[in-house]
Order: sequence, then C-alpha cells, then structure tokens
Amino acid sequence: MSFKIAQTREFKSLKTEELEKIKKEFIRQSKSVVKGKIESLAWFDSLIKPWNKEIETQKPVVVIDLGGSYLRLGAVVYSGKKFRWLKQIKKERAINEHVNPLAFVEWLAKKTIPLIKQANAKRVGFIFSYPHEPQKYNGHVTGVVTQLTKALKVPGIIGVDVGKLYLKSLRKEGVELKKFVILNDTVALALCVKEAAAGLVMGTGANICGEHPSLKNLRNLESGSFDGVPQTTMSACVDLLEHPGIHIMEKQSSGRYQYKNLAYACLLSGMKLEIAREIMNQGFKFQSLIVSEATEGKFKLLKKVRLTEEDKKKIARFSKIILQNSWQLWGAAIAAMIEINKKKLKNKQVVVPVTGGVILNDKIYFNGLKATAEKLSGCEVELVKVYDPIKGAAVAALMS
Repeated sequence: MSFKIAQTREFKSLKTEELEKIKKEFIRQSKSVVKGKIESLAWFDSLIKPWNKEIETQKPVVVIDLGGSYLRLGAVVYSGKKFRWLKQIKKERAINEHVNPLAFVEWLAKKTIPLIKQANAKRVGFIFSYPHEPQKYNGHVTGVVTQLTKALKVPGIIGVDVGKLYLKSLRKEGVELKKFVILNDTVALALCVKEAAAGLVMGTGANICGEHPSLKNLRNLESGSFDGVPQTTMSACVDLLEHPGIHIMEKQSSGRYQYKNLAYACLLSGMKLEIAREIMNQGFKFQSLIVSEATEGKFKLLKKVRLTEEDKKKIARFSKIILQNSWQLWGAAIAAMIEINKKKLKNKQVVVPVTGGVILNDKIYFNGLKATAEKLSGCEVELVKVYDPIKGAAVAALMS
C-alpha cells in the first residue's frame, strides 16, 4: 500500500524523525517571516497582545463574527472572574454579495448599530475571518482586506481598510467607540484562555496562532499553506484540482479535504469507482465526519454502495492514516510554537486552546494531537476545548 510516486511521500503514518524535520522547517519559516522573508507561512501581526494581564471589567462589549454564510452578534460583560452575556449570540444569514466596499460596510453598520446602542457599548470586537492586514487607527485596530475567500463577494474590496470605513459609518449615526478591534478567528481563539501559548483551529480549514519571542503581539500564521510537508499522492491529486500550490498543509489535514484524500486513496488502490464517487458525494455534505466514522468501522454514510468486508477494511485503514497524518502534522506545528517560545514558557504550563469540528468531535483525534505535541516538544500540553471563540473578541476589545 505504497502509492508513492516521484516527489511524494508514502501514504502511511509519519515517523518521529519525519515529524522533527517538519517541526524544524516550521520553526525556520516562522523565524524567517519575522525578518521580512515571506515564505509559505504568510503571517500577520495581529497588533493585539496575548491575554497575560487583567482586562477591563463591567464594560459592555458588542461582539461580531463574520466569516462565512452567517453573521453573529452578541453583547457581553466581564466581571473579573467570568463573562456574562447581556445579549445572547444571535445568528442570521449574512448577505455575502455587495456592489462595493461601502455598501458592504453600511450593511454591517445597519445590522450592528441597534445592538451597540441597546447595550450602551463603547467597545466592539469584530472577528473578520478573511485574510486581512491589521492596522492601527486612532487607538483602534482596523484591517485592510488582502484576499477574499469563502462566500463573500465585494468588487473592489482588496486593499480597503474595512475597519476604518465601519468606524466612519458609525460616526454618521452618532456612535463613537472607545475601542474597536478587528481580529482573525485564530487570534480570537488564542485570547479565549489566559496565558495561552498558541491557538489551533482544525475544522473545515486549519490555522495556528501564537507568539514570537521578538514580538509583543500575537501572530496569525495562515499556516494552512505551509509547504514544509511532503505531499502524498492523494493530496497531490487534490492540489492539482483545487488552487494548485496553495493550502498545502490543509490539503493533507483539514475537514474540507480529508474525504477527498480518502476517495483518491480508494480509487488508486483499485477499488470500484462508484465507491470513490460516493465518498465524494457524501463528503460534500458531511466532510470529515465520513473519515472519522470510517476509522471506527462505521459506514452508514456509504450505505448506497455495496461494500464488501475487504472494502470496509481498506476504507477504515485509509481513514486511520488520514486522521493520524492530520494530528501528527498539527502536533508538530504546536511543538514548533512551543520551541520558538521556550524561554517565555519556562516553568509555565503550556496551554493551547483548540476548536473546530475535527478536534471537538473526535476523541481519538484530540488524544493523538495532544500526544504528538507532547512527544515532539518534551512538555506537558493542556489542550483546552473552546466551542465558541467569540469571547476572544471581547477580550481584545477590553484590553486597555
């Protein structure tokens, strides 16, 4: 069961020495980008410090989350010990097509101003889960859009500071904020736990956020594109068909791609074409769930095709390799972040908040990720499950 062709690695569990090389390359590229040498680890200084100090208490904050097909809004206050919701999170379908940047921002302002006024909030934390370059603006952290992904379509928005436009839209309606912060969802995750060493999102997509010893702020690494991992034949096939040359690490690990790797593994091993087709059909609906269930010997999602016992054994074996490779790769990334900051973390417990369907819904994956990170870092690592990173946006807005 080799599947190995030129310039790809074998489709099997990664050895410790291979993971050490991946970790070493992750560290090298992470250090190199700090020096201005951009490689596959595109990164952004969030301009937000880690949550290592006390934050403002009894100050209402409106939190906004926009990163796909939904807009979520809520209002929260921090007591000094815990967060209390003044207005529970409400979720509604987002309008993702706008004629220009101003129309997009005015839509957002119209949706959020009523809650800001109702909560009497002077602080807003906005999780904007699209690639953007954070900017400082009159005591706020705004963001210039660098790329549009997912469903959002706004002609002319690349290069526009949406935060600055948003603040101007609020002022037109008589709303002045003391603190406004735009942040990536991975940065928000890292802010959910005090003194966290890093934050890892592993769901449909994947990314890690953390510190660097020469910087004061959290960095969003956009590490799904990390190219320091040799591809398998399956992930190379996925790469050729979807945006060749980018999201290399995601294409081997995240929920959006796990089932595609499984379909190609089945096809290349000589299984019936209809089996690979059904994996793709069901994967569009259920993504990583199809792989997670197969590792446990469950094949309900493939009931439309007649699977022999041999088919089931192969699918289960391939699924285990795909899941294991995923937690090994991201365990190496966590270990790299620990290594980079080992002086800061000396005598401290290493705490890493994690979120995303793959991690939260699969116990085997969670345990494998923890074990890999600990083995490669030599540290005890506490992975803290965070089911909704939105409170990290409140922490960012409550920092003095």
